[in-house]
Amino acid sequence: MSTPLGNPYQAAVPPANATCDTRGCRSVAKVRIIIPRSRLEADGIDHSNDPPIFDACGLHWPRIRDACLRNGHPVVDTTGDLRELAADFTGWSIFYSDGARLYASARVKGSRQSTTLDAYLIGQLRAQLEQAIPTRDAA
Repeated sequence: MSTPLGNPYQAAVPPANATCDTRGCRSVAKVRIIIPRSRLEADGIDHSNDPPIFDACGLHWPRIRDACLRNGHPVVDTTGDLRELAADFTGWSIFYSDGARLYASARVKGSRQSTTLDAYLIGQLRAQLEQAIPTRDAA
């Protein structure tokens, strides 16, 4: 999939033992970015050794995502479809923040809110919703 701005970066769930690749961080990674091979030659740099993945923790992911977008690289969540998630969990208000985070808020009896969940990727939020529903229904 290519866009006028270039190849999109793909956001995925990192392996369980992955740590943030930001220099000096080493926190638990929350998002893995899969970077398409660069075709840029105008800068005179050999990009053949550029890393194809980058793991980011919760602190660094929003800034890294923002930098990707500012530099013309759309970031696509490969873990699911937001419309499909909303259709599967109709009792929840699901929305995406500007800060690269997804939220799901359960509504109980009109406008009063009950539980709020958050995640960086659709697949992560889906897993939390699936765990929260039996807990909430049992209460």
